[in-house]
Amino acid sequence: MSIVMSGLDCHRSSIALRERLAFSRQQVQALLGWLRQQPGVEGCVLLSTCNRTELYLSGEAETPWRLLCRGAGVPEAELEPYFTTRTEADAVRHLMEVACGLHSQILGENQIITQVRTAMDLAQEEKTADPVLAALFRRAVTAGKRARTEVPVSRGVPSMGSRCREVLQQELGDLAGKRIVVIGNGQMGRLAAELLRDAGAKVQITLRTYRHGHTVVPAGCAAVPYEERFAAMEDADALVSATASPHYTLTLAQLHEMQHPPKVAVDLAVPRDVDPACAGMLRCYDTDALGTGGPGSPEELEAMRAIAGEELEKFFQWRRWQLAPEKPPKFPLFLDLSGKKVVLVGGGTIAARRIGVLRIFGCDIVVISPSLKGKADGVTWIPRAYAPGDLEGAFLAIAATDDRQVNHQVGEEARRLGIPVSVADCEAECSFYFPAVCTGDNLVAGVVSSGKNHHKTARAAREIRKVLEELE
Repeated sequence: MSIVMSGLDCHRSSIALRERLAFSRQQVQALLGWLRQQPGVEGCVLLSTCNRTELYLSGEAETPWRLLCRGAGVPEAELEPYFTTRTEADAVRHLMEVACGLHSQILGENQIITQVRTAMDLAQEEKTADPVLAALFRRAVTAGKRARTEVPVSRGVPSMGSRCREVLQQELGDLAGKRIVVIGNGQMGRLAAELLRDAGAKVQITLRTYRHGHTVVPAGCAAVPYEERFAAMEDADALVSATASPHYTLTLAQLHEMQHPPKVAVDLAVPRDVDPACAGMLRCYDTDALGTGGPGSPEELEAMRAIAGEELEKFFQWRRWQLAPEKPPKFPLFLDLSGKKVVLVGGGTIAARRIGVLRIFGCDIVVISPSLKGKADGVTWIPRAYAPGDLEGAFLAIAATDDRQVNHQVGEEARRLGIPVSVADCEAECSFYFPAVCTGDNLVAGVVSSGKNHHKTARAAREIRKVLEELE
C-alpha cells in the first residue's frame, strides 16, 4: 500500500486558480465520501486552506489530482500544470513541513496546525482516514506543535491576521480611532478583529445569527447584523472580510450604491469575498497581495526541517512495525488488582472506557488529566497534566492521552520503574496489553489482537459476551 498526494498552493498558483478548488466543510465531507468509493482508494484526507488544496491517498489509486478535479467538476487540463504530485517519503516529508509552517506564505504561521488537525478529524468523521493516513496526520500535527514551541520565529506569532493589521497600518497610518468593519465571525474574522482592536481601531464585526452561549463577539468589538453590513461600511476607513461564503460579500454594484465607502479592503477568504472588480474603486488586498512575512533565517529553516525529518522517521518506524511479520500471540495473564494502585494518564474517550473496565476489579484508580470525560466517581482525579514522578508506587500504568509525546513519556517512566504499562497509541511501547474484557457469572475473559484489526477484536468480544451471558 502506497502513500501519494497531489496539491496546488500559493507558491505555484494564483488565488484565481486556487479558489476553483477551495471547499467548505460540507463540500469536503461530500467529496471524501465520493473519493473513498473510487477504485484503489484505501484512505483519503483532503487538506483545503486559503493557501493550498492537497489530497492525500493510501492504496493503489489513480493520481490524486485527477480524482480531485473529477470529483469537484473542474476541467483537468486547465489545472494539471499547477499540481505537484509526491509519493511515499516525499509525500510524508511534505506534509510534515507543511504542518511546521515551512510552506506557508508566512513562515511558521500558527493556523496551519489547526487546519491539518481539522483535515484529519473530518476524514475520521467520514470514515475515510485509514490507519496509515490517520497515523501520518497525527504525526504531522505533532511536528507542527514541536515547530511552534521549539522554533520561535523572529517575528513573534505570525498569522494572516497580523499581516492584515500591518497592511492597514501601512495604508491608514496609526489605527487608533479608525473605523474598521470585519465581515465574518469565524476564527480568522475574530482574530483579525482582536488584532485591530488591540491596535486601537473601532471595530464592528458582522453576525449572521446570534445564539447565546455559542456566538462569540471579541471583547471591545461592536456587533452588527450581516444584512446591515453596507450601512456599517459607510464612512468606515477599512473593510476586512473573512467568511466561508461561496458568494461575494461585496460586489462592485453594491459598492457603487455607497455614498462614502471604505478606502481599503483586505480579503482574507478563499474563495474571495470581495469582487475583484471593486479594485477600481478602493485598494484591495487578497491573501496573495498580503505577501509574506519574510523567508526566515537559515537557523529557523534548518530547525524546522530537522523536526520534520525526525517526525518522518518516527512515522516510517511505525509503518515498518505495521508491515512486519505477525508476532506470536500474547499470553493471557490474570492479575488480582484489588487494592492495587493503577495510574491512568488521560481523560478522553479511551481513558473513560479504561476506567469503566478497571472499576470492576476493585483497584485504586488514580487519573491524571486536565479534564475528565464522564463521572469521577470511584476514582482519584488529579486535574492537571502528567509530570515525571506521577507513576511512583503504581502497580500498573496506562497512557491514554491524545498526545503522542506524553504517552511516550509515561511509557518510558513506567519501564524505568519496572511498572507494567499499556500505551494506547503504540503497541510497541506496551509491556502489557489492555484487553477487551468480557464478564459473566464468576467468569472473566479477555481478548487482544495483533493491534492491526481492532474491529475484529470488538466483534470477538461481543460474541464471547453473548456466550457468557447464556451460561448458567
